[in-house]
Amino acid sequence: MAITTEAIIKASVDILNRGGIENLSMRVLAKELNIKAASLYWHIKNKQQLYDLIAEHICQEISFPQTIDDPKEALTCIALEFRRVLLKTRDSFEVFARSLPRTPRRINIIKFVLAALNQYGVSDENCVVAGNLINNYILSFVADEIRAKHVSPEEAMQYKLLFGEQYKMDLNFDQQFLYGLRVLFAGLSAE
Repeated sequence: MAITTEAIIKASVDILNRGGIENLSMRVLAKELNIKAASLYWHIKNKQQLYDLIAEHICQEISFPQTIDDPKEALTCIALEFRRVLLKTRDSFEVFARSLPRTPRRINIIKFVLAALNQYGVSDENCVVAGNLINNYILSFVADEIRAKHVSPEEAMQYKLLFGEQYKMDLNFDQQFLYGLRVLFAGLSAE
């Protein structure tokens, strides 16, 4: 079998989905591809590049509007899309946390977000910070959502007792996610 970038990415995603990021190593990936680990380095130079390739692959699935008619709606759309694709691959939020946004699709998405933030009224000076804030919100929300889905009802009850029974423990993640975005937008409009 010829080793291609696509084969490397597919094998990496398969490893992630089976065993998580802690099981994704160059040695395990080489074994998955049925090659020697040293041969893998002919195709990718290190684990950092591997993370970048996986993140770029995940970003290919993110669709977003071609125009920014309503910046709040455009930002909400891309945030929902990013969350959706992150939830499809195990530990994808970790891949993004460990990768650098320097691949073509990621750069296009970032430029779109910056333009939408600008149109929303965020100053040039604060656009990158606001974009990072939205990105970090999405990544941490997905990480928390995945953890919460693995909490038993007994553990959930313990948290409720710990924090106070008056606080609602809602597992409607779509609703929670949109609430968090509304809070972010309220802060952005206060600039």
